[in-house]
Amino acid sequence: MKPRCTEKTEMETIAMPEPLVSIIVPAYNAAGCIARCVESIVSQSYQELEILLLNDGSRDDTLAICRKLAEADPRIRVIDKLNTGAADTRSCGLALARGEYIQFADSDDYLLPGCTANLVAAARRSRADLVLAPYRMMVPRRDGGYDTREYSLLPAGEYSKVDYLWQLTGHAAAFYYGVLWNKLYRRDLIRMAQIRFENVVFAEDQLFNTRYLQAAQRFAAIDEAVYCYIQNPQSVCHTQVRVADMLRHRDRMYRAYRQMCIQLGVYDRFRLRLRGIYLSLFESPLPNGPVQRLSDAAARTHSRI
Repeated sequence: MKPRCTEKTEMETIAMPEPLVSIIVPAYNAAGCIARCVESIVSQSYQELEILLLNDGSRDDTLAICRKLAEADPRIRVIDKLNTGAADTRSCGLALARGEYIQFADSDDYLLPGCTANLVAAARRSRADLVLAPYRMMVPRRDGGYDTREYSLLPAGEYSKVDYLWQLTGHAAAFYYGVLWNKLYRRDLIRMAQIRFENVVFAEDQLFNTRYLQAAQRFAAIDEAVYCYIQNPQSVCHTQVRVADMLRHRDRMYRAYRQMCIQLGVYDRFRLRLRGIYLSLFESPLPNGPVQRLSDAAARTHSRI
């Protein structure tokens, strides 16, 4: 009997290279916070990064700060463009990105340590088209401090498209499912499906995710929080969104998810669940207290802390 060969092949001894991740950061008048955001990215343990800082026609020192940050790290690319809004700016970032995976960050937030490494590890382990993670919400208090809560709506694991859609439609309005910054995307899938951001009053990120869901097949969730979202009471969704805009958006969500369920042959199972989209609530943006806890209980989005 011939002895079994115990030598490793050349492919087994050579570690597979880490895939490049493009992190897209749109910035408009972000001079007071962009450095903190970028520092949280460049200090990630995951090193194979392309950091795209897109200055969207800022009127303050954002561009100068971005250029100075780029001088200190060759992984940073600064793109200066006319002001066209966050949606178009993110689409510009997608067109320029070269990574295998895509992440998004907002200039007034920041990534938590291990963010990119944990997302990429889950994607490679499960071969998922989309990876989701918990996030921390920081809500400003009147005393100048912050209340911090951690939200996670999807148990860690791997999900088929139908199973993921079931989880999502139970919390259709939740930030966890609708935002960009707690997720990892495949760039080739975005390009293949020709997905871009639409210029709408609000929720362009949720519309993007809905289109990506139509193309994606495999999903994964992890337990580790990856992102710190800082509530801004002056943001568009707090100051410019009318009830009519929200109802129009909910109707668009309902129609998109309904069509997906029909295509997957599961509409009868999802019929009543889909109706709940019109009444779906999101994670409470209120400071910690009884009203916040009641709000989260009503939305079924209890925080970890």
